[in-house]
Amino acid sequence: MRQIFNPLLAAPFFAKNSLVLAKGFGQKVFEKKPMAFSFNVSEHCPNNCKCYWRAQPTVEEWPEEKVIEFFKQKRKDGFVQVTLVGGEPYCRPQLLEKICGIIPFAWLVTSGTVPLRKLKSTLHVISMDGLRETHDKLRGNKGLYDRIEKNIKAAKEKDIGPIYLHTTLNHVNHKEIGEMLELWRESGLVEGIMISTMTPTKDAHDEPLRLSREERIWIVEELHRLKPIYGNFMAMTDNMIDRLHPDHTKDLTPENCKFALDIESYNGAGGRISPCVLSGKADCTQCGCVVTNMATGGGVETTDYFTRLASIK
Repeated sequence: MRQIFNPLLAAPFFAKNSLVLAKGFGQKVFEKKPMAFSFNVSEHCPNNCKCYWRAQPTVEEWPEEKVIEFFKQKRKDGFVQVTLVGGEPYCRPQLLEKICGIIPFAWLVTSGTVPLRKLKSTLHVISMDGLRETHDKLRGNKGLYDRIEKNIKAAKEKDIGPIYLHTTLNHVNHKEIGEMLELWRESGLVEGIMISTMTPTKDAHDEPLRLSREERIWIVEELHRLKPIYGNFMAMTDNMIDRLHPDHTKDLTPENCKFALDIESYNGAGGRISPCVLSGKADCTQCGCVVTNMATGGGVETTDYFTRLASIK
């Protein structure tokens, strides 16, 4: 059940962060400067999937003190939102404890392999790429689905804050999206499911997962069919769904992509990943990234999540 925002609980948060919020939103509006970034907390991962991260060069992670310094500087520069990615961010749980809360709002994208922690002002997004057998096969990690379910249940009992799932639809799993929405809505364990389509990436060895044009069109039609049934639990607007269509993505380039223009991306050693977190090896003309669609398609239909994050101590 969705929690009700309590302004009294969030008031200390907004008082603490008023200056950086004003600076960040002011720079965004008047100077067109980015106010969000992603950071690879860890350059390690316990899974064996074929994803964009594995196609990128390996770097040596910064020590904790350099990461903390980097985040503090980003705060001074007016950045108000960070997406914590990897690799698997929970490979460095002590670092997560130290950096969450420096930037006012955080999304943490995790494979859910280990118990989740209550982190300041942080929304958890757990990757879930299909039903039980499909997910474990795609992630190359037997029993992972059951561990995720166990960890979500434990996190709900501890009230760690909002938890969403994120699924990337590909050639293997795309027909399972209706069952996934039904199963997880009935479970009551998560706030909703964010949906991407697979973006082909050079050197990711992802050829068996790539979608055909016909499959991508089917996905758009199916998501439009499912949207009235699942409402906000499907964390996509109609405009976001439309932007997955191949006739839309064929014109995408780093020069016209709001994700690439508005969100800076960094690896675990503070190096810029260009043009976006997917790197230059991704095929922009088949981009299905949910963040790209949030930036251009009207955002996720979860209007209270930022203010709810403010209540997490």
